[in-house]
Amino acid sequence: MMCRQCSGHKDKDWKDDHSQKNKQASFVDFEFFTLDPNISIDNRFELPEDVQTPVASVTLDEVKKGNLVWLNGVFGLDNDDNNVREVVMRIFKGSPLVFIPGQEIYLARIEIDDEGNDDQVVEPLAHVDVIDSNDRNLTYTVTLQPDGDDVFLNGPVTFTAVLIKK
Repeated sequence: MMCRQCSGHKDKDWKDDHSQKNKQASFVDFEFFTLDPNISIDNRFELPEDVQTPVASVTLDEVKKGNLVWLNGVFGLDNDDNNVREVVMRIFKGSPLVFIPGQEIYLARIEIDDEGNDDQVVEPLAHVDVIDSNDRNLTYTVTLQPDGDDVFLNGPVTFTAVLIKK
């Protein structure tokens, strides 16, 4: 079993190496974004073809080096085209004026079947961001970029950020 913070070990050593007895973590801040109302509405918002569209943002007031930000979300999508579509989901950190591919902290490719064949999906995301410097008003933004037309953000949409102090 491997985890991000260690080089690996046998299962019997896991409990000793990962015990939380002496390592207290606490939730310091919680921010969220949802649609209003946060329900699926057919053809609510069409996503432009081959354009990164910001669809959800959260801002944490103050983060400190060594903190963790636990990001979670769900995004209801619908493909009304007769072809399978791919949607690229990205999370950007900070407040860029332009979202530049390659500078994201998270990237997932979502395949949505054609109209009438599992063409409505609710896609999850989960990511942990390790804070490497103190910052104020740190924003995380989710963008969606479909490879064709007739792809809609129908909802529900929920995007959360939990700031964890270690």
